[in-house]
Order: sequence, then structure tokens, then C-alpha cells
Amino acid sequence: MKELKRMTFQFFLGAEIIVVTFFYLIGPGGLQALKSAQRQNSNLIEEIKRTEGEVNALSRELADRKNNPFYKESIARKELQMAYENEIIYLLPGR
Repeated sequence: MKELKRMTFQFFLGAEIIVVTFFYLIGPGGLQALKSAQRQNSNLIEEIKRTEGEVNALSRELADRKNNPFYKESIARKELQMAYENEIIYLLPGR
């Protein structure tokens, strides 16, 4: 009887260890999910760095455009179709 209890206990203990290990390695919140989350985190960090670089480049470009009088003139001429006095503007199709 004592031996049967001991064997039953060992069986259930072994089964529990196997089940816990299975869920740790393969389960929805297990090791695979952790690795997947780490990969996703790395990808997001890289994307953030790329985006920060783009933002910095655009900020520099914006500052250059605000301070550059030639850029302001080109915007006035191209987008607002402004001209100097006695100047003739020719609009070409497709531009």
C-alpha cells in the first residue's frame, strides 16, 4: 500500500513536471512567446531609430528652408505663381 502511494505520487509528480515544462516551452505564454516578443521589440527599436533619423533630417531641412531666402522665393514662384514686376511667367504643361 505504501509502495502504491509512493508510485502514484511519483507518477503524478513526473506528469506535473512534464506538463509544466511543456507549457513553459511551447505554451501561449512560454518561451516561444518570449522570443517572439523580443524579436518584435528589436524590430520596433530599429524602426524608432530610423524614424528618429528621418525626423532629425526633416527638422534640419525645415530649419534650412525657414532661414534660406532663395527657398522662400522658389516657393512663392512655383506654388503661389508670384512674379517680379514686369516679369513674364510661362507655364509649361505637365509641370
